[in-house]
Amino acid sequence: MNQPLPILEGTKRIPIFPLPVALFPGMMLPLHIFEERYKAMVRDCLAGEKIFGVTFVRGREGFPPPVGRVGCAAFILAMVPLEEGRMNILTTGLARYHALEYFQDEPYLEGLVTFFDDQPVREDLTEIVEAVRATFKRTVKAIRAMSREDDSFPDELPEDPRALSFLVASLLQMSEDQKMALMELTDTKERLERLRRMLIPAAERYELRAAINELAKTNGHSPRGVFGNPEP
Repeated sequence: MNQPLPILEGTKRIPIFPLPVALFPGMMLPLHIFEERYKAMVRDCLAGEKIFGVTFVRGREGFPPPVGRVGCAAFILAMVPLEEGRMNILTTGLARYHALEYFQDEPYLEGLVTFFDDQPVREDLTEIVEAVRATFKRTVKAIRAMSREDDSFPDELPEDPRALSFLVASLLQMSEDQKMALMELTDTKERLERLRRMLIPAAERYELRAAINELAKTNGHSPRGVFGNPEP
């Protein structure tokens, strides 16, 4: 999977896969392909640039998604063929786009999209980056304390502010509308600021739940001081 990833700029016509998923640049997205139109789409992608767009759609929205909706181009890293032409693919997000126009010339949807990125960072973001990193680590530690199952949280976090913001936005539990609002931003600092405001109560909430879970294991016979000494 160490293949070089393409750089996407300007305007381009690409296949579109509408999904109830907010894909961020740099994030992995595994997909099981079983519909005939998307089998054809993936075959065409593999024969070409291996790129298609993932545009977020809500469950009750019409088809195609609204013009102007933000999406993210996905690059196919690997494909595993299955029976009856089905396949599993592993993709990674490349670049965000706005959809300008849709076409239905193929069995699957295509779109004319214009790619965009964050504005250049012209100030020191060390303080906000460290705050987001520290609070996210608190949240992950509390979640892991409540479950012994494997999780998708990385042990190491990116140093790059933009990459960090995409990772945290992708993994932090929030509504899809909140994720889309973060995806639409082109100000890295503003995205990090919003994430910090979300992370503080999330960390406190998960830490409280982890403490309650730990207390419950004692069946009420907890060591004194877990929640402080009660007044006599």
